[in-house]
Amino acid sequence: MLPEDKRIRTRAQLREWLAVELSHYELGGMQKLLNLIDGNEAAILRRHILLLRTTEYHINTGHRLRAGLWKLRLRRLQNRYGMHVALNCCGRGLQIAHVGPILMNAHVTVGERCTFHFNTAVVAGGTDNGVPTLGDGVVVGLGAVILGGVTLGDRVAVGANAVVNKSFPEADITVAGAPARKIADHGAGAWNPRQEND
Repeated sequence: MLPEDKRIRTRAQLREWLAVELSHYELGGMQKLLNLIDGNEAAILRRHILLLRTTEYHINTGHRLRAGLWKLRLRRLQNRYGMHVALNCCGRGLQIAHVGPILMNAHVTVGERCTFHFNTAVVAGGTDNGVPTLGDGVVVGLGAVILGGVTLGDRVAVGANAVVNKSFPEADITVAGAPARKIADHGAGAWNPRQEND
């Protein structure tokens, strides 16, 4: 879970975070119309980010009634699409690449500018039943699982279907396999330069 000073606490912060995160799902032309009816993936992901961050803002500022109403809307959308992203766990710049199953423990800490692909899980487990901590700019590939009290360094790329059950604190590396092991000395920053500019 993010420390208090890393959470959305003001309307200005909410606007800033939303501007960064919604830019990942640009809508143009016909997509704007489809946005009104959830007709495409980008529209669903935009709505999820809007609900997630607005709910966090109301919770963090003590607006209990508004927080409850926004949380209800968020949970309905998350249950509909299987996107269970915990509140106040992800830093600014979160990107979810596709609509579909994502499972995130409520005590996980995820840094800024992290990307999650379809069918990923960041959960408690392992021998100590701890929860993962991810650095900034981490990219979690399709079907990957990160479990237990592990730490991933900044800009680590986690390969598709990897099972990460030990820490990789080194920055700018790629890990893959089950169980995961380091396979390259370049990480997510080399693959996704747009993330670095947010």
